[in-house]
Amino acid sequence: MAKMKIGLVGCGNIASDICIAIREKAIPAEVVALNDIDHAKAEALRGEYELNASILTLDETVAAVDYVAECAVASVVPDVLAAAIRHHVDCLIMSVGGLMAQPALLDEARNNRVHVWIPTGAICGIDGIRAAMQAGLDSVTLTTRKPPRGLAGAPYLLERNIDVEHITELVTVFEGSASEAVKAFPANVNVAAALSLAGIGPDNTRVRIVADPTATTNTHEIHATGPFGEMTTIMRNRPSPRNPKSSYMASLSASAEVAAAAALFSARVK
Repeated sequence: MAKMKIGLVGCGNIASDICIAIREKAIPAEVVALNDIDHAKAEALRGEYELNASILTLDETVAAVDYVAECAVASVVPDVLAAAIRHHVDCLIMSVGGLMAQPALLDEARNNRVHVWIPTGAICGIDGIRAAMQAGLDSVTLTTRKPPRGLAGAPYLLERNIDVEHITELVTVFEGSASEAVKAFPANVNVAAALSLAGIGPDNTRVRIVADPTATTNTHEIHATGPFGEMTTIMRNRPSPRNPKSSYMASLSASAEVAAAAALFSARVK
């Protein structure tokens, strides 16, 4: 069986979990190229998982593979998409917030038949949101509740001198649109971006972020209304074993997308 050649852009937590999934779940894929702004992180990932992979520039990485997985930060998304379009390579975008400011690149990818895979991340119910959009949605609200340490360092908090580390009771630290939320909490609310892209858009999707010192999980609650009726979904996610700011489900969704892409690739080349 032909194996899909994968390039990883960003060699942190999610990239590690993709490597584990490939190694332990026999996904028909192999990591052959790595790219990270921190060369040492790429070296560490290659060594830990004994990858037969080259550490390359972003453009070289995309040119060398059948599929590229962006597992870095929102700011690199435009460059990843541009390289994927240039080399006609399908790509997974984990930093979904980076897509919201690039509608033209998304359109260009579609026009060039480059499939941009958008994961569900740490939420459930995206399938219901997409289905409901066939008749239109009246409202979509996401409430994210996390332990304070999982929000520490967010630009919104730093700009307002909000010290979440010493919060002793439940506090709503942000309310606004999804477009505002992904700028204010870029490392925390890719779920807001994924939800808004599937539904009524970043300006109309409402987001509430709550710091809860009693919380032991990262919780995402979606409430949507429309002609279809009313929907509420709740995900109580355990933090990633390697990164308390990320839900473990986010990594699992990345692995699921890679598995699906690898299965399609194998079917095409038979």
